[in-house]
Amino acid sequence: MPSKAKQLIDRFSDLEEAAEHVRTVLRRYNKASASVATLVDQGVHLVPALESLQGPVRRGEVTKALEEFEAARHRVRLAMFALAKEQGSSFSDVARALGISRQLASRLAAEAAGADLSARSSEC
Repeated sequence: MPSKAKQLIDRFSDLEEAAEHVRTVLRRYNKASASVATLVDQGVHLVPALESLQGPVRRGEVTKALEEFEAARHRVRLAMFALAKEQGSSFSDVARALGISRQLASRLAAEAAGADLSARSSEC
């Protein structure tokens, strides 16, 4: 299997792990939100209810998980463009297949090419 194809498969695996982490974090967040709602329904003021459930920690955890997911998704896109180039496809073809603008595709293709050059120079 060509190395670019293997890289894409690896990036998809990373994306699935990131997606599972997001699902886990969101389940915890939903549970905490339901607990806040229950406490408020019982007459507890909002601020103490949030503090009892570590509101800032939950929010930060969700933000971090989503950022990690977006980073993994971005790496998948870069790997797609690297593989497409290796296979002789144009970035316009990839853009059309992904449903993204040609401008975004152009930026991703350039970034993928730059990442590929960086990887090659670090191997030397």
